[in-house]
Amino acid sequence: MENNCQNCGECCIRTEMIVSQQDIDLIIDNFPKKLKMKDFVFKNQNQFYQLKNDSKYCVFLDFMSKTCKVYQYRPQGCRFYPLIYDFIQKKCVFDKDCPRTNLFYQDKQELKKTCQKLKSFLKTEFQLNTE
Repeated sequence: MENNCQNCGECCIRTEMIVSQQDIDLIIDNFPKKLKMKDFVFKNQNQFYQLKNDSKYCVFLDFMSKTCKVYQYRPQGCRFYPLIYDFIQKKCVFDKDCPRTNLFYQDKQELKKTCQKLKSFLKTEFQLNTE
């Protein structure tokens, strides 16, 4: 999929993105500078690792260019975005904060397949019930 997020960065403002241990390891192993977990994640109130914000922006957002410093190895949740799972409605939805949802998952089959992958990821990595 092409990068439909170029020059946007809206999803990186006050991010609440949870990340798996696999996501953390991928970033640490590939970031050009030496990073420690405490540099970019914290445990939230639900005891999940979550990306940190720096001055209200994701720590990996290059504010000037509005690009992600870890785009090639960004967390899985960022890869699914703007598709998110709404636990109240019990279904995949587009995040209302994304101004470009119309550019993503235009093919219904692709959308359905990605939703299944998102639900599987949440269940496997975080033991969250998506049924």
